[in-house]
Amino acid sequence: MPSVQPSLMLMLSMRLLEIMLLRKGPQDLPYSVFLLTALMVLYVATGVFVLTTSLVPGQALANMLLDAVLLLVFSFICLSLLKYRARFVQMVSALAGIGVLYHLLAWPLFNHIQNVQAQEQSARIAALLMLLLISWQVLVFAHVFRNAMQMSMGRALALSFGYLFLSMSMAELIFPGS
Repeated sequence: MPSVQPSLMLMLSMRLLEIMLLRKGPQDLPYSVFLLTALMVLYVATGVFVLTTSLVPGQALANMLLDAVLLLVFSFICLSLLKYRARFVQMVSALAGIGVLYHLLAWPLFNHIQNVQAQEQSARIAALLMLLLISWQVLVFAHVFRNAMQMSMGRALALSFGYLFLSMSMAELIFPGS
């Protein structure tokens, strides 16, 4: 049995990477509530890890729990309205898995931005790289939405930006200044 675990993790990592490169869609992930749960836990944990570079751990956890709830609710509502509710597990697994990978990619940039003076050139470069990473994440989320809800890329991008705006607005509304 132990040899199955690493191969499963490798397969999942490769699938998530292929989704991030827009080569695969959420339908290419296994339909597994256990996988969804594990990825949501990792999503929150890696998000807390990144956010603790600028927030106290309790505030970072509260922000990530809010984000996880928004991700679940937003996805459920969108899929329900379009009558694709059966795709919820795979779509949210993809979004959470992608979120984990983006958290890991963003951490060094986020950490660097927090540790240098805003006027330093390296802080500007890191902030630009962070913006590019967020843009890539918006595009990949749109790709997942497009595949899961069978819609045009334009509509999927609108949903992806809508989710980003909703997530940021709710965090600012509930946790001002965080």
